[in-house]
Amino acid sequence: MKNFSPSVYVASIGLLLVFAAACNGDMEKDAQALGYEMKTVEKVYLADGTAGENKTSFRVSYPVFSDGEHAETFNRYLLDWIADSTAVNAAPNDSGNVTLEQLADEFFAEYESVQKEFSVSWPYQFNLDGSVLLNRSGLLTVDLSYYAFTGGAHGNSYTQYFVFDTVGGTRLRLEDVFVQGFEDRLNTFIDGKYREMKGLTVADRLDGEKGMLFDNVIEFNGNFALTGQGVSFFYNNYEIAPYAVGSTTIELPYGDLENILKPQFRKLWMKGH
Repeated sequence: MKNFSPSVYVASIGLLLVFAAACNGDMEKDAQALGYEMKTVEKVYLADGTAGENKTSFRVSYPVFSDGEHAETFNRYLLDWIADSTAVNAAPNDSGNVTLEQLADEFFAEYESVQKEFSVSWPYQFNLDGSVLLNRSGLLTVDLSYYAFTGGAHGNSYTQYFVFDTVGGTRLRLEDVFVQGFEDRLNTFIDGKYREMKGLTVADRLDGEKGMLFDNVIEFNGNFALTGQGVSFFYNNYEIAPYAVGSTTIELPYGDLENILKPQFRKLWMKGH
């Protein structure tokens, strides 16, 4: 471990405070934040050369968790999703043994195959960044976002949220977070927030010139994140609006959702809001 500047006395006080917090009846058993480090793999297709930005490349940077009973489960969940997102994994049923380096090689092999068959001049690109949005109170939220270009009029970006119960080792669904019968009320919150974002009245159509959606409705989806401030829903390109509109994020503060959150989620944040 690296040397730290605080004195042993201060460190001892800190340990006492941690012990006191652990004895607090409001703290869930084994609900500490997980330790992690960012793993990055970046490779360039050498046949393209290394000068300039016009080169075929593969880059992935995402959090790898190192402690906690279920850390390896979360690591495998994330890596499997990354493997699927490259869309070039030669053996999708064997993704449990894949590495980022192998994914990069497969990505380049696909590019090389297409280049030979069609004499393409454009480079392939895959760039993924992961981040930890929440890591406390037995909950973990991870964001994986990538940009990929393999030809066509434009590249494609995609974001996926993952919410894990670090005590049980499972990925949470909306049904695990909200009370039974939450659907209509949650959709009302989402509709209201979107109208607020776009400056729309309750009478304005969501598929009109200002709303810019495909349909005159916006509802929750399964791509949600629990953050330190509230619940976020992410809508990727083409999901609810044309590509030119881009992605959409709806952020709902916990205070607004108090009546439809399950008690174990309500109590984690309501004291601070």
